[in-house]
Amino acid sequence: MSKWLLLKFWVTLPMICLGHVTFTNLNCSSHDLDFMSFPTCRIKAVNRTHKYISIYAKINQLPIVEVRVSFCVIKIKPFFFDLSYDGCHFLKNQKNIFVKTLYKTFQRSSNMNHTCPYNHDIIVDKLFTGNLEEEYGRFIVIPNGDYAIYTEWIVSKVARASVKIYLNILNK
Repeated sequence: MSKWLLLKFWVTLPMICLGHVTFTNLNCSSHDLDFMSFPTCRIKAVNRTHKYISIYAKINQLPIVEVRVSFCVIKIKPFFFDLSYDGCHFLKNQKNIFVKTLYKTFQRSSNMNHTCPYNHDIIVDKLFTGNLEEEYGRFIVIPNGDYAIYTEWIVSKVARASVKIYLNILNK
């Protein structure tokens, strides 16, 4: 009997934890315009309930052979998660499960799909809120509320850019 209960729980888990994510604001800024700029940084509505993000980072000094990414998730009330990792090392060896799940949310919408060096601009095109729901919402119950995702992009040990994504999560 316990096997059946476990099986039923495992089968219904994706339906229990699924929430709805809505992008509410986006901010892309370059710390050094000689190094890079953001010609595109926007949220666009697909319909009344779904939006997507498009980011185009124009890199003026190529190639990029060393990248460190600092990633922070903040709930406007009492929730905080902070992580930094070596982007080039991660792309060679995708073992960090949290970073891998994050990467999978934008991998299909981006040209960041190979290891360093990068000899081209970085593009995230139409990152759909459904990608976040698909990767995170099935396995983790995230409390309702407003969240901010702050990223800091460090190239060759110099802070070059930050991207801040604001979103709202509403569990169904």
